[in-house]
Amino acid sequence: MKKNAIFWIREDFRIEHNPALSFASQNHDNVVALFIYNKTDFDKKREAQKWWLYKSLEEFKSELFKYKINLQILEGDELDILSKIKKKDNISVYWNKIYEPDVIAKGKKIRDAFLKNEVEFKYFKGNILNEFQEVTKSDGTPFKVFSPFWRNAEEKYLSLPPSKNYVVKKKIKLISFFKNSIEPKNILPKKNWYKKFEKYWKVSENDSKKVLNNLIEKKN
Repeated sequence: MKKNAIFWIREDFRIEHNPALSFASQNHDNVVALFIYNKTDFDKKREAQKWWLYKSLEEFKSELFKYKINLQILEGDELDILSKIKKKDNISVYWNKIYEPDVIAKGKKIRDAFLKNEVEFKYFKGNILNEFQEVTKSDGTPFKVFSPFWRNAEEKYLSLPPSKNYVVKKKIKLISFFKNSIEPKNILPKKNWYKKFEKYWKVSENDSKKVLNNLIEKKN
């Protein structure tokens, strides 16, 4: 197995329950977390989301630092950037799946580029309870009515063994794989109206867990 690994971040800014990050850290000496900032995904109507992304990256970078895993941010197109990785680079790439059609389509092109360049890669189950192809009628065809689909999906999920504890292993040293990486603050909107968000919105894995636990406690 290769010495170096890239954990490619998409929407999984978390340490816990992160199969791709866990696998990379458990099986490689050096790990870099890579986020690709594609400006074409963020038009003027998504300025507030830029602040959320900046804050998520800033918090996640701080958490990864505790594990000696560097978070590098590259600006550009995902396919263009990842296609530059070659066999000679001695790097394996890991990511968690996203199930939106346009993301799946680009993911197939990236997979084909890795195969062409002989780059080792592996992807893992994303932010869903069941893989969509696992929830079907007895004849293997997809459900067309929600109620029986939900009953089947719930039964299948509850019958699964307890979730695996995806442990992230601390590395020996912090390293960088890429040049021209940017900082999270470079993603912020040009106008600083977003500063008021800081008073009302805590963006981090730990803060999210606090909100969830508070909700569970109040419900009980």
